[in-house]
Amino acid sequence: MTEKDITRIAEATAKIVIDHIEAKQDEWNNEFEINLNEFNVNHTLGRTESPDEKQLLETTILELEKQRAKAIADEDYLLASKINDKIIDLKTKLK
Repeated sequence: MTEKDITRIAEATAKIVIDHIEAKQDEWNNEFEINLNEFNVNHTLGRTESPDEKQLLETTILELEKQRAKAIADEDYLLASKINDKIIDLKTKLK
């Protein structure tokens, strides 16, 4: 067997292995995407908050709004902005 024959066999073997790995990776990617979509559906659409959670969110929002008003009065606009971001996030969760 010549060096050329060995190289040809090695390249053919490498191609078979790479093709198999790529096919398996595509399969895993598809499974991951399906699982991720199922997770999103199960944890967003099927999620309902108990009244206690809703009340806790509303109370927290009210407290943060007071803190934001104080930060604005103190002219600490960076803090007010951070508090406002938290309020927006909580209001989104409340919906």
